[in-house]
Amino acid sequence: SARLLADRLAHRSVDADRGSFYLGSTAPDIRVITRLTRSEYHFFALDEVESQDAVARLFETHPALRGAVTLDVPTRAFMAGYLTHLVMDQDYIEGVYRRHFGSAMWGEDPRGNVLDRVLQFEMERREREHPEAIDEIRTVLADASATADVAFIERETLERWLEVVRDVAAQPPTWDRFPRMMSNHLQRAGYGEDEIAAICNDIPAILAETLDHVSEASIDEFLELTMDRSLARVREYLQ
Repeated sequence: SARLLADRLAHRSVDADRGSFYLGSTAPDIRVITRLTRSEYHFFALDEVESQDAVARLFETHPALRGAVTLDVPTRAFMAGYLTHLVMDQDYIEGVYRRHFGSAMWGEDPRGNVLDRVLQFEMERREREHPEAIDEIRTVLADASATADVAFIERETLERWLEVVRDVAAQPPTWDRFPRMMSNHLQRAGYGEDEIAAICNDIPAILAETLDHVSEASIDEFLELTMDRSLARVREYLQ
């Protein structure tokens, strides 16, 4: 999605530093290494059911980043990527997660959250099936530097995150990482060892169950909508 967005955006700041743009598009997930709360980087509270605007909340919290023209090119490109992640994350929560996997449908049953993780993994895996796109991203990331100046992420942390992103981009588009990624999550959700093994060892079954709850048409609709919304917010920011 990041490469397609950059191509469609066709903005000089993003094209001048696609490495920072790609890094920014992943950076809200940096909590994986900082261990801070999700809302610290996504600017969206999962427990607030009323309408939210993650982009507006980011700029309310860090007003110095609001004016793109005042930032250097790496920071401007990074923030453009960051905004795409915020918009797409918010659209996914409101349009996919809460509709198909949230408590309104599943109550206290953790199965909904498991299927949500499966869908996110599959959507990411599909993006990585396009060799031309992923090769370009890998090449750009190999030459990228973590020079964006954002107040809420320290430079050293951003450098560590760049290494994580490079490693993830180097992985093949398979389900090999799924058992390792999901085991801890399933344990925290209360699943026993036999249940975890059953889920992780029968990927076709858990994927089919997931796609029974959210159709391919719904996924395509979400991707089209969130792509348009992301482009609009980034264009507004960079104008």
